[in-house]
Amino acid sequence: MRSRSGAALLLVAWCARAAAGGDQLALDGELDLRWLHSSAEPSFLNGGVGTLRFDPGHEDVRLGRAFLAPRLRISDTVTLHAVVDAYGDHDRNPVDLSELWAEWRPFPTGAVRFRTRVGAFHMPISMENRGPGWSDVYTITPSALNTWLGEEFRTIGAEFEARWLGASRGYLGDFAFVAAAYGWNDPAGALVADRGFALTDRPSTLFGGLGRPPITFYHEIDRRPGYYAGLTWRHHDRLELRALRYDNRADPGAETEAGGGAWLTRFNSVGARLEPDRRCTLIAQYLDGETIIGPNSAGAGQFRMAYRAAFALASVEWSSDRLTVRYDDFHTHQLSGFYGSPADEAGHAWTLGWSHDLAEPWQLAAEWIRVSSHFAPRADYGVPILLVESQLQLALRYRLHVTL
Repeated sequence: MRSRSGAALLLVAWCARAAAGGDQLALDGELDLRWLHSSAEPSFLNGGVGTLRFDPGHEDVRLGRAFLAPRLRISDTVTLHAVVDAYGDHDRNPVDLSELWAEWRPFPTGAVRFRTRVGAFHMPISMENRGPGWSDVYTITPSALNTWLGEEFRTIGAEFEARWLGASRGYLGDFAFVAAAYGWNDPAGALVADRGFALTDRPSTLFGGLGRPPITFYHEIDRRPGYYAGLTWRHHDRLELRALRYDNRADPGAETEAGGGAWLTRFNSVGARLEPDRRCTLIAQYLDGETIIGPNSAGAGQFRMAYRAAFALASVEWSSDRLTVRYDDFHTHQLSGFYGSPADEAGHAWTLGWSHDLAEPWQLAAEWIRVSSHFAPRADYGVPILLVESQLQLALRYRLHVTL
């Protein structure tokens, strides 16, 4: 694993050398230092069953995240992208890759623009994580819905997009179709089944482990590619609507020699972002689906779970400040495969976030989260089934943007 961490550093060095040779390099990055106070139970990240990233044993000043996101222009139509991440939680890889992909944008010949990317990257689904390195531009911690997408999902394959630009017809909007085929996502679904939903800003990396004991999510078990397909409509830069269907097409009866199994995970997601003026943003997103493991012949012994999550967000920006409030609602329901307490969860959360841009390139951000959730399997760990947890964070961020 050390070689993989070293590969992440070598990638950045290679980009720098390539830029010196005449290619164009853009480099975004961020160093995020946190002061925090928490009343939460230890989370999955620390071997517990709480819903927030930090607990009282991890208070005071900590590294929230440090990342570099280089973008190297190889030719007029091809660019190489990467995200190199480090978190202050003693991952087995202190530095690791979160994303690495090549993108091809052929020269336009009409009103339709085409884009293809190949590699490892986040699917185009989140309405919040719109910043460099898949960062949340509204709060420190993303919603429960997008927390889960960052933890268990990465597209390792190829994605194609066709976008019609309405400007060719005098319309200031566009319409896009996206589709992808991928592999190495057969374990997706295991975490939400075992732990339920959570609210953290700690997505997985490609080679590191997440949680204690660490879980790695990117394995190919059944040699069956998955897919997703979606539509996007943007209207006058004020309204954006998205819909996406995800299906990893895993064989729930397939297992590895080590005993790990494939999870058949499918969901639908819809989202909307409305910006009635330059200062105000309203977002709503909804996701529901199911995850299954165990051979079909197991009948009632096959583990099946339905889940859904949604959030609504309002954000107002003025001068150098942004104020955001978000409400989360999330549920899981075990349908079959009962071997103890049913893995049913019902919860909701309130998040209040504020950010202030200091002298360039510094930013100060604060966030308060309160989560109330009911999860029956907590009783197996001697933890109350009903938890009300809160977390207060203050972040000082140094942001980097360089073009060579």
